[in-house]
Amino acid sequence: MKFELSADVGGTFTDLVFADELGTLNFFKASSTHNNIVEGILNGVDIIAASRGSSRREILENCASFACGTTAATNAILEGKVARTALICTEGFRDVLWIREGSKEDSSDIQIDYPEPYIPRALAFTVSERVNAEGGVERELDIDQVNAIADQLAELKIEAVAVSLLWSFVRPEHEIIIGSILARRLPDVAVSLSHVVSPSIREHRRTSATAIDASLKPIVKKRLGFLEGRLREEGLAGELSFIVSSGGRTSASEVLAKPVLLCLSGPSAAPKAAADLTLKDVSDEANVIATDMGGTSFDVSLVVGGHTPMHRDGSIDGHPFGVSSVDVKTIGAGGGSIARVDEGGFIHVGPESAGAYPGPACYGRGGTRATVTDANLVRGLLNPELFAGGQFTLRRDLALEAVKRDVADPLGISVEEAALLVGVTAEQSMVAAIEDITIRKGIDPRTFTLVSGGAAAGLHAAEIGRELGIKTILFPQPAGVLSAYGIATGDAKLTFSRNFFASSADFNYEGVAVVLRQLAEQGTSFLDRMKVVNELRELRFSVQARYAGQVWQLELPLPSETIASSKALSELVEAFHTLHEMVYSVRANSNTVEFIEWEVIAIGRRAQIANMRGPKTRTSAYKPKGTRLCYLDRSGKPSNVAIYDKEQLPEGATISGPALVEDPLFTVLIPDNAIARVTRNVGIVAEWQPVADQARDLPGQDRKSA
Repeated sequence: MKFELSADVGGTFTDLVFADELGTLNFFKASSTHNNIVEGILNGVDIIAASRGSSRREILENCASFACGTTAATNAILEGKVARTALICTEGFRDVLWIREGSKEDSSDIQIDYPEPYIPRALAFTVSERVNAEGGVERELDIDQVNAIADQLAELKIEAVAVSLLWSFVRPEHEIIIGSILARRLPDVAVSLSHVVSPSIREHRRTSATAIDASLKPIVKKRLGFLEGRLREEGLAGELSFIVSSGGRTSASEVLAKPVLLCLSGPSAAPKAAADLTLKDVSDEANVIATDMGGTSFDVSLVVGGHTPMHRDGSIDGHPFGVSSVDVKTIGAGGGSIARVDEGGFIHVGPESAGAYPGPACYGRGGTRATVTDANLVRGLLNPELFAGGQFTLRRDLALEAVKRDVADPLGISVEEAALLVGVTAEQSMVAAIEDITIRKGIDPRTFTLVSGGAAAGLHAAEIGRELGIKTILFPQPAGVLSAYGIATGDAKLTFSRNFFASSADFNYEGVAVVLRQLAEQGTSFLDRMKVVNELRELRFSVQARYAGQVWQLELPLPSETIASSKALSELVEAFHTLHEMVYSVRANSNTVEFIEWEVIAIGRRAQIANMRGPKTRTSAYKPKGTRLCYLDRSGKPSNVAIYDKEQLPEGATISGPALVEDPLFTVLIPDNAIARVTRNVGIVAEWQPVADQARDLPGQDRKSA
């Protein structure tokens, strides 16, 4: 027997996908364990083992591979639990982390303060050296000064060092020398070099990425080392890999060498999964808004024409981490998000979360504050016996008490109205997050399919879609574990880049050919390490390009890995004009095009997987298994809502709302003006004609509660 196991470790639940000996995918959830992710994973393995009448050890011993998405890096940064880190930079540039790029993330908001520099100024050291933009050495490195700094770092008990010199990505010799001196003088101190971490233009972003990478090395080594050690101790014999910010798998050794890659691990796997599931169940075109609502956060991303937008502008707590990442918008709106009413009578939901422990009040683990999950239970939308696969029973009495105390009483409304208001408020935050990545970027969300992911999303996705005028909402079979499904079905992937300036006015064919050949070698070497067979390999090339005089670049795909003729260059320039016009509605045919940074994405395609686990039974008679009183509108009167068992529904079954469809890992609310059908892959598609300019009627508006 050979199994495969994938896990997405969230703040509240750890989602697992188990591929059995037939390759069929099975879905599970376990409560996450704070600051010890391995226990949550092992608890999930125990649940898998119990479902098969097996043992934890037998499952792990027969696992050929284990892939994991983890928030270890993100949480360490947010919580300030990183290594004591120093910075070595070029003389005259000590304040690069303080000055940043001269602006705030939102320059129109005067209330926003600059974040503190990632490394305090007192731990920033400068060395006498200088390389120019062309790679010429204008001032040799002062070796004695480097040795003196090493002595100071030892006295300060520094645990990690970031080295970021001016123009080092053009000529890295000085950084390499500093790295070798530090390795010899301070062998127990982690060192990150900027030309390795982020070999690209923009001094602040490169330095910030290097500082983050260095600060994470000791903590990631410790945590992932502990994770691997425990898994091996429990019997894991297969390959261990991790999901990185670009949405692909990579080996543990790659992540340990460059832990900044983990800054968006987990959520980055969702968009491709959502696109693949949409192609299976909805349409032949993957224009998708992928959502993932768990216990702590709401993640949203786009897939446009099958392409997932990528960028290097990601940041955590205001600090750019500078590596190629899936464009994901994250807000604090999950099932565990805490609801409160402020002194002015306004309700807020999130970003603070109750987490897994103590969790929402209804968990009965000691939590007392009202959350979205408590509100949904009060409204009758959740089956207390079926939550999270029936791992524990929800306490409605505790949920009622929390919602009444925290929301209803302060606003002077009924507890049912308060519960509805909590849900609507959370939904408005999610709508705003989707608008940020669509409408504000000139994208019409009404032309997309909204994919509901995460255990908490099924009760809110349809209403979110209605707000945005989206006609089609997909609740795929693995909706409750969408990111974990993306990890299980995702590709091996890693990005390599190199800065090399070239101009269409005087193109350096030979220099570009050398750069592209070196990138191809790096990509091929990665795929060799990941043991990807030749027929499943792909090298995807691109270049950052701009018009001469522009500050920012656009990512321009390359049709091949060579640009060997004037014809090929002309075609590339024309492709840039077209891209620039598409993005900015302007083209300048007579302008010189500059090519700044060359990139390759090495992709190891996932072999075709077997079908997902189907329901245990599917009958042609799909009558409701019962009804439940639910509070769906501000009238304060409950509606008698039909309840369907998802595992009983046959392909093609249609359900008119209002209705609830219950799966062991998630519940779907079908609105009263929607019709849902069951797809051949046991997903649910809800559709309706949107009503123009239909405003939501918020309870308590006259009490300043909206």
